Amino acid sequence: MSYFKDEAELSALVRAFETCTIHPAEFKHYQHLAVALWYVAHFPYHEASDKMRNGIQKLAAAYGKMGYHETITMFWLEMVRKFFAEAARSDSMLSLANRLATSFDKNVINEYYSAELLSSEKAKAEWVEPDVKTFEVFPEEFKSITHIPASQPACAE
Repeated sequence: MSYFKDEAELSALVRAFETCTIHPAEFKHYQHLAVALWYVAHFPYHEASDKMRNGIQKLAAAYGKMGYHETITMFWLEMVRKFFAEAARSDSMLSLANRLATSFDKNVINEYYSAELLSSEKAKAEWVEPDVKTFEVFPEEFKSITHIPASQPACAE
């Protein structure tokens, strides 16, 4: 199954995310993954994580929504980082985005976290380690950035 038809569609999705022109209700899981992949592929990891975290928060704020979840965001960003690190350098962004979308159902996180832990205020506010299945060791820079709350800048014009 192909979720994206070309790289222009991926670029347009990233632009829509950054300018808050995609409604949060229309921003599906596979699209979150594609934007995260775009950032991981184009920026150092620290910058990619800041862009994703800030972007999700500002998109929600632009539509009067609340509910940013740090642990879920960082869990998926790390899954995308690992996916990208293991991908062949010859794969196109389009190929990677489509493969990523089919590889990670949104329920994969439930293999690592209990519903109780994910629904906790602590997990929403900061990174918490999985309680069901051990996640491979996170890089130290990942652990340090996940404890810094992302800011909420206004959407780009």
